[in-house]
Amino acid sequence: MKIGLPSELGNGESRVSITHKGVEKLTQLGHEVFVSKGAGEASGITDEMYKKSGAILLDEIKDVYKQSDCIVKVKPPVSIEFDYLKTGQLLFCFILLEKNEALTRMLLEKKIIGIAYEMVIDKQGKKPLLIPMSEIAGKMAVFMGSKLMQTVHGGKGVMLGAVPGLAPSEVVILGAGSVAYGAAEIAMGIGCNVTILNRSTNKLRDLKNKLHKKGNYINLSDEALSYAMLKADLLVNTIDQMGDKQKHIVTAQMVRQMKKGSIIIDVACDEGGTIETSKLTSHTQPTYTIDGVVHCGIPNLPGIVPVTATFSLAEAVLPYIITIADDGFKKAILNDIGLRKALCTYDGYLIHKQASQNFDIPYASFEKAF
Repeated sequence: MKIGLPSELGNGESRVSITHKGVEKLTQLGHEVFVSKGAGEASGITDEMYKKSGAILLDEIKDVYKQSDCIVKVKPPVSIEFDYLKTGQLLFCFILLEKNEALTRMLLEKKIIGIAYEMVIDKQGKKPLLIPMSEIAGKMAVFMGSKLMQTVHGGKGVMLGAVPGLAPSEVVILGAGSVAYGAAEIAMGIGCNVTILNRSTNKLRDLKNKLHKKGNYINLSDEALSYAMLKADLLVNTIDQMGDKQKHIVTAQMVRQMKKGSIIIDVACDEGGTIETSKLTSHTQPTYTIDGVVHCGIPNLPGIVPVTATFSLAEAVLPYIITIADDGFKKAILNDIGLRKALCTYDGYLIHKQASQNFDIPYASFEKAF
């Protein structure tokens, strides 16, 4: 199979999904790997390292698309890449269809085979490609919150953590999944008083057992959330509303009642979704302030640490790339139920219920599409 690894074009995004070691394994198996020049530089992987591993280096991103049967990325293609994708090509990356109508319609129009990292399920029912990036995102959320509290970054001058003789910082985390775990692990580790809110008692119990640390694990309700936010120095949201903008969990009124200078890091930022006052920001313009509360809605926090994130992601992704390349797409999908569940577009059919609901596009079952 001809596999393409284009450079990422999104703001602040420089991760790659295949390292030079991954290229070496794929080429040894008889596959060709086309790589954009400079794609791995920020991750510590030089063009020479890719070349020595057997990659074919190309000057232009569009040529990587042109030469390849399968495109392997990190983030979804941006608008300029829409023209690069070929009819019937396979796209394997974080696709996040439910948040991008233009991308969804383009994939359907071009009959792209879309397999989403975030939907791949392993034999234990977990998401092996999403979890490593989620945990890094959670950790980076706390690091970012700590940075934004410093006066040199316009903050109120509070150190996130605990100092003898002073009350610890208050960190509130919404959600109880992998992102929440990453955030809680760091916040608890530096001595913060951490409150985690989620609607599922079972998930709260699982997270508490996993952390082995003290914290406040509370069922999410308007009353409990409002009380927690009154004390919060840092609020980390990890709950993704999947494009649903009608059900705010954190209202503008709740934000107004927070302490001035408090920080909101919305890891699952969906403008007007979970947090009414949230909107997407970027690495170049990371924050904005509403009612004295600093908001940060960077959608790709792991992109700040591309070396760590790339090697963590690539290790998880490579076995699936090998399966698809060795077996061919159809056999791989039929034999691996975890990959099958990640198929979101095929031959012009939309196999993604949330995107179907969000954009009023007919949904097709796997059986109908395939």
